[in-house]
Amino acid sequence: MSGKGGAAGGGQVHPQPEGLVDGFADFVGSVPCREVDLPWGRTQVWDAGAGPPVVLLHGIAGGRRPFFRLLPLLAEARRVVVPSLRGEDRPAPRATFPQLLDDLGRLLETLDLKDATLFGTSFGGAVALGYGARGDPRVSTIRVQGTFHDFRLRPLDRAAHVLSHAFPSALGAAYLARRVRRGPEMRFLSEHARGIDALFPGWCATTPFATLRRRISLLLDLDLSDAVRSIRVPLSFLHGEKDRVVPRAYFEALRRLRPDVPATLLESGPHNLALTHPAHIARYVVEGG
Repeated sequence: MSGKGGAAGGGQVHPQPEGLVDGFADFVGSVPCREVDLPWGRTQVWDAGAGPPVVLLHGIAGGRRPFFRLLPLLAEARRVVVPSLRGEDRPAPRATFPQLLDDLGRLLETLDLKDATLFGTSFGGAVALGYGARGDPRVSTIRVQGTFHDFRLRPLDRAAHVLSHAFPSALGAAYLARRVRRGPEMRFLSEHARGIDALFPGWCATTPFATLRRRISLLLDLDLSDAVRSIRVPLSFLHGEKDRVVPRAYFEALRRLRPDVPATLLESGPHNLALTHPAHIARYVVEGG
């Protein structure tokens, strides 16, 4: 998994883009699904395979769907658990970021997951980093991709932070929601995976806008610097070079914060690597960067 220049140095790797297959409907009809009681109510969880557990934490929009190509690959040798974060598949009370971490802790406890690997992408990566700081002995490894520890690094994002506090309508959050749903990331993805331009934006639209806005509002106040510094289990960072949703500046900031952690930049990779490069992500989850 190490790229040119060494894994810890964030070297680049050169995968071939993987075409998107037509199989999401068949996958949903076949993957084992269960319901789990969490502090706020019940949520749906994909639970497949056997072996050391891997928990996949989805991004800010689109729910679990972008993991549909990754899950079967990991389930060949791992137990793969994919929860829906609060507010994704059914109404849920508004949550603070620590409450989202509480949800994850209850999931690990309820399913009796031990020696678990957390893999989080984008917003889910922030959840994985935040939970890692709690030192839960049930978590043995943390892998994140396309994520951040402080979402206010860029001037536009700082402006959104100010707007979200200044206006009750959360205009700053609405700006970021539009960027996630309609930004150039979608155009980039459509060039690299057949059919993804039709599938992925539609999936993002399935996330209730109120939930999306709440999540973005949480991010606008989030600073996980101390949390990331305190993580003591094996940790690694992966980022797509062409990520338009979470720009490279956030990856570089994570590298500066934890220069001891393996960090890999995937050349020409977009934001949603689990969907466009599932085999690469499967190796990353198992082996690290």
